[in-house]
Amino acid sequence: MTSSRLLVTSHNTNQLRQFDAVGDQLRRVDLPDNMLPQHAVESPAGTFIVSHEITQLKQRQCRVNEVNTGGQVLRQFSGSHLLPLGLATHIAVDSQGNIFVADHFNRRILLLNSELTLRRVIIDEHQLNYKQPQRLCYTEQSGQLLVGFSAERDVAVFDVLRR
Repeated sequence: MTSSRLLVTSHNTNQLRQFDAVGDQLRRVDLPDNMLPQHAVESPAGTFIVSHEITQLKQRQCRVNEVNTGGQVLRQFSGSHLLPLGLATHIAVDSQGNIFVADHFNRRILLLNSELTLRRVIIDEHQLNYKQPQRLCYTEQSGQLLVGFSAERDVAVFDVLRR
């Protein structure tokens, strides 16, 4: 959600739908058939950052992709052998295009740059008290990242302001 637009993901139709402030649909973005979207945000560049599962693989695999308004994948992040991506349940973006990723299964928060390259793990399992992050909200003015945990029904606040 931006100040004037709402972005809705749909598991059943593999679509993103964007609405304006009064609820009128601005666009519908058809995603590739193998993408089961978990969450999506609009980037400062006007593209969409989508966390999703790949449905055609035997083993569950998650990715974070950048797609354009036509649904074409521009770039992707799937982790690495040393730092595999678990279930990316939620993402947040700042005004510079940096992306915060809640890696649910691995109990950490990742920071990607606008090119979907890993910058670093900014919050690890120890800082999360071994809880699984479910939701994120980044407040750029304060530099705070709010992390929600579904099972515990609580929220942790982290100061991630970069000077």
